[in-house]
Amino acid sequence: MKTTTIAIASAKLAKSKINKTSIAYANALKAINGEKQIRPVYTSGSGKFISNQDHTITTIEALKVCGIECILSNDSKRGGLTGNLLTITTKLK
Repeated sequence: MKTTTIAIASAKLAKSKINKTSIAYANALKAINGEKQIRPVYTSGSGKFISNQDHTITTIEALKVCGIECILSNDSKRGGLTGNLLTITTKLK
């Protein structure tokens, strides 16, 4: 298991070219602040105008910039997109 410090990871994220208002940046901050599982897909809209917002790839890239490793899995019954789950494997001190 890889280890890193919170200060180093947050400094790498701040220096990166990732948009500070993006969902991937917010998910990377959640991982730095101690969340062990992140769900990068959510639904937006209502009624017949509902759609999935998928930020899986960009979140994985943002975590790699910080030096944080993760495992992509799916915990939905039939393997749907909203069941995507990123489990953080890097130990943060």
